[in-house]
Amino acid sequence: MIILIVGFLLFIIGVAIPSNSDAKESKKSTTSVSTTETKKEETKVTSQSSTKKPKPSSKVLTAQEKAIDGLTGNSLAQTKTAISYLYTGHMSKQGLYDQLTSEYGSQMTVDEANNAINRIDPLVNWNNLAILSAKSYRETGNLTGQALIDQLTSEYGSRFTPEQAQYGVLHIDDEVKSSAIWN
Repeated sequence: MIILIVGFLLFIIGVAIPSNSDAKESKKSTTSVSTTETKKEETKVTSQSSTKKPKPSSKVLTAQEKAIDGLTGNSLAQTKTAISYLYTGHMSKQGLYDQLTSEYGSQMTVDEANNAINRIDPLVNWNNLAILSAKSYRETGNLTGQALIDQLTSEYGSRFTPEQAQYGVLHIDDEVKSSAIWN
């Protein structure tokens, strides 16, 4: 009778405790379910994020990000300095170079200034900078017409190209925001 009871208990224990292969199957099944749930959640998140509209200023951020992408150390700092001058001074390419290399400005070497400018040059809308600079000269110096073009192209002024200066004067009444300095 004892043998029968022990046998019965072993049978019960054997049924209650899954074998090693049963445990693996159970684990696979659980993993499959959670992987499926994770994939569903990822799909849900992806579909939700793709319907969001980009921020209105994303073009500005994208251009700035492109300008500094992959840069580190001094190169990063120098390019950020160049970008900062464009926002605060609405400078021409030559004016920016002069500011970056000036003993009263950033005191960069010729190579450092050229590298920073070459990095941002294809991304910058120099014509819009000429408009912003022309607006500033008109407001502060009461300049108009040819006097404004002369100031925009002067070696003591902004140093825009003649074409950029003419564009700036022709479009001086256009609505141009500081963020429009990027192509």
